[in-house]
Order: sequence, then C-alpha cells, then structure tokens
Amino acid sequence: MCRCNSEIFVGVLSGAISAMISAKLSERFGLTNNLQFIISAIVAALTVGGKAIGKEIANKNSGKIVYGFGKILSAVKNENK
Repeated sequence: MCRCNSEIFVGVLSGAISAMISAKLSERFGLTNNLQFIISAIVAALTVGGKAIGKEIANKNSGKIVYGFGKILSAVKNENK
C-alpha cells in the first residue's frame, strides 16, 4: 500500500508554511532571504527525522499498537449496541 500522496501533501504543506513564516520574519525584522532556506531545511530535517523515529517506534511496538487499537475499536463498537 502506497502512502505517497499523504507524504507529498505534508511535504508541500510544511514547505509552504515555512516559506510564509520566513517571509514574514524577513519582512518584519529586515532579515535576508537566506532565512527562508534555513527554515525550510530545518522543517525538512524535522519532517524526515520525525518520520524515521515514528517508523522505528511503530516497528518495535507494532503488536502493542494493534492490540491497543483493537481494544479501542471493541469498546466503541460495544457502546454503539
């Protein structure tokens, strides 16, 4: 199963938001345009790093995660009866 669409969407959204923030900061404080590249690089690093950390946690705890989610679904299903 490919989750490429969500990854592309998140990448574009985070890039656009970081560009807007850096443009506003540059405008308000008279900073150079290099700030946009620095903020974009930080956002990209946090996005990639966060995804890697999340995958590591998911791989190590997949059984617990699935079991916990199953318990939640079971509780919700029993409440709706």
